[in-house]
Amino acid sequence: MKAYKKAVLTLEAALSVPVFMIALMTIVSLLFMNRTGQRLQALLLTKAQEIAAEGGIENFTDSKIRESIAQALPEPDTKYIENGRDGIEISGPRADDTEYIELFLSCDLVPMSDMFGLLCIPYKRRCLVHAWNGYDHGYFGSGEYVYITDDSEVYHLDRQCSHIKLTIEEVDREMIDNMRNNNGNRYRSCGICHAKKTDEKLFITPEGDRYHNSISCSGLKRTVKAVRPEEAGGRRPCSRCGR
Repeated sequence: MKAYKKAVLTLEAALSVPVFMIALMTIVSLLFMNRTGQRLQALLLTKAQEIAAEGGIENFTDSKIRESIAQALPEPDTKYIENGRDGIEISGPRADDTEYIELFLSCDLVPMSDMFGLLCIPYKRRCLVHAWNGYDHGYFGSGEYVYITDDSEVYHLDRQCSHIKLTIEEVDREMIDNMRNNNGNRYRSCGICHAKKTDEKLFITPEGDRYHNSISCSGLKRTVKAVRPEEAGGRRPCSRCGR
């Protein structure tokens, strides 16, 4: 009888120990998979910022971006990606939008102990950054500078001035006829998105005089640049922040 119990315990140990070890390795692997995902996300953001700083996307193809991110990933992290560095896929940036850099990354994360291929976690990340629109002739670390927009007649001393910082509001379409901007003027239809009072959604800005049917309308976008005062092109000071 004792020999039988001993045999049973030996059999249970022989079966439970490997299962326990596999489970433990899987849990540890999940932690490393999370670390790999965080590093991929950081590399994606860094690459998007690099593209934005270059001021264009002409020299950045999907394959070049993927290769750059894959090579920058530490070797230990590649074992938690199915097919290693070759398992990373990149799409973007879009050539039809010069104001934003948008990148997509996808891969499948796997643990080291997943010997039977039962655990495969799809990993997808999206990164959106604003294209660089600052000082065109190089960064200056000291000295006075002002803020301008391409179509403005004034320059601003405060980047947060309400004349250049747009505040977009969604409004009730039935109330648009009774609304006035900060200057007391009525709102009219935007000539770009051709908004109508019957549209489902309408958007306005307190400083503007047009209503829009899409928050992505270019009439709601404003490119602000930081330049030296002598490069303001004869613009006069803003009546609000330039005093």
